[in-house]
Amino acid sequence: MEMKSRRDGEMEKRSRNLVYKPEKVRLGQKELLVWERDPEKGLVCRTIPYDTMVLVYPEVHDEKTGETITPEIHDIRKDMKGSLIIWDLERKMFRIDLSDQKESAGTVFIRLARHIPFAFLGYTPWIQIQNDQDFRQMLKMIALNKELNR
Repeated sequence: MEMKSRRDGEMEKRSRNLVYKPEKVRLGQKELLVWERDPEKGLVCRTIPYDTMVLVYPEVHDEKTGETITPEIHDIRKDMKGSLIIWDLERKMFRIDLSDQKESAGTVFIRLARHIPFAFLGYTPWIQIQNDQDFRQMLKMIALNKELNR
């Protein structure tokens, strides 16, 4: 049996969190399109299919406190600037930095929420996606929702 070193585990963990600082973001029919500048390839379009999204929320800078906050669904406003966080079925996290975009993270989140068929929207403090049991529970709830809405 092959054993992974601690360093291999850290590398694997880091590769599960992807950070994009896109030049533009668009909503496609079945996926989020993120255009990013690659030093070797030029402008590259990365996609995140809607049906793979498990948890989506904005992560924004609070002007009053100076802290980064992850608002619950009822607290999300169009004017919130920051990043869009997307967790997928493989528990991979995509951080899409929208601080340099015309549309704020709040606006993109609200538009995106209309396209995602089955996912948790807004930060959910009562369930932690990093926890194995909670993640499995989220997947079960999404599967049940899909089954009920066939």
